[in-house]
Amino acid sequence: MKHRLTAFFVICLAGFAQAEPARPTIVSLDYCADQFVLALADRGQILAVSKDAERQFSYLRRKAAGIPKVRAAAEDVIALQPDLVVRSFGGDPQALAFYERFGIRTVQLGYADDIQGTARLLREVAAEIGQPGRAEVLIDAMPAPQAQRSASALYVTPGGVSAGRDTLIDAVLRHAGLQNANDGQGWASLPLEALVRAPPRLMVTAFFGFDDDATDRWSLSRHPVMQRLIEKADVIEMDEARISCPAWFIADEALAIADAARGAP
Repeated sequence: MKHRLTAFFVICLAGFAQAEPARPTIVSLDYCADQFVLALADRGQILAVSKDAERQFSYLRRKAAGIPKVRAAAEDVIALQPDLVVRSFGGDPQALAFYERFGIRTVQLGYADDIQGTARLLREVAAEIGQPGRAEVLIDAMPAPQAQRSASALYVTPGGVSAGRDTLIDAVLRHAGLQNANDGQGWASLPLEALVRAPPRLMVTAFFGFDDDATDRWSLSRHPVMQRLIEKADVIEMDEARISCPAWFIADEALAIADAARGAP
């Protein structure tokens, strides 16, 4: 009788194992897609990630170590025979229909312009690759919005471009409890004359020294007036890898900014 019960349980367990759907094998085509795939998928699911997966601007670059890298060329992707291709901007969009003809599903990452949007993207990708539970764990760990303060901060890049309302950077500043000193709409060049009249006390900077191609002799950040403004302001340097993609870990960057702002005069 004991042996019969043991055999029964073994058969039942085998049935449950067979009932669980196989998770798809995946190729990721660019470093933004890499972040979602590296965070959510089993390592055995990942056939390849992009060639930028271990670059400085890739937040989960350490997890990409040892995983094959692939060009975003259609012939290279098809040769790997994945079940699923995940992309944000990588590869030729016209190749997506080509993949479908080979039975390869494609997931096109959308864009998020607020913190809640990054959680939505995470859930969408997790559902496609069969790992919804992992998305919820990451979302639950996202830092909550910080208490709002009257202090304002100006986002500054080497090229002199700043972020106003309805941008993800604006959402990050608000999540950090700060007001955005740029009250314009979207992305625009910094108004140097206006900054001279009302110098910002707090600046949040990104990509200074991060990319040698980000500045040239004509960049606003090289202007002596702009350099004096930066020298006189309290400056919080952002982790560029956290803001290079509209991903959930941008909430961690907001918390880091909030902590740094609390220590500023």
